[in-house]
Amino acid sequence: MKYQIIIKIIILPLFIFAMGCVPQQYRPIEITKVVKVPNQNQKALYKKTRQWFSQYFVSGKSVVDYENPKAGTIIGNGIARIGSDPFGLIKYDIEYNIRIDTKNGRFRAITKINKHTNTDRSSTYTVNSVSKKREDNAANHVNEIVNKIKLYVTDKKHGSSSNW
Repeated sequence: MKYQIIIKIIILPLFIFAMGCVPQQYRPIEITKVVKVPNQNQKALYKKTRQWFSQYFVSGKSVVDYENPKAGTIIGNGIARIGSDPFGLIKYDIEYNIRIDTKNGRFRAITKINKHTNTDRSSTYTVNSVSKKREDNAANHVNEIVNKIKLYVTDKKHGSSSNW
């Protein structure tokens, strides 16, 4: 009887803790952020966000798939490194797409993290389950991308070519 109580007191909390550490099956995550950009019309915001894509989506793995200046929409796909294992042997990447919709005085960024991959010396492979920490790193990375777009479109030197 004593041993059963001790087992319940020790084993049950360990079991619950262990279940919390098990990575969950990965499902794509979508993050939407609306950014206010006062005193800029839709056309200017579209132009600046398109310039941002041109400057920062420069690898063969990051591409603009769709753009519509009239609607103010740009959609691109990218791959980003979000970390590595403690020994630096396995690199952690995400594949994501980002949609920018522009309107007068604001833009909306909808970012979807589609896939996590690992790259070691011999191959790159899809990771089907990820830890909470890795999910958080991916979300932080795409939020940082949106912040970079905001900094780019609010910087006065972008978009003016008269004073070069």
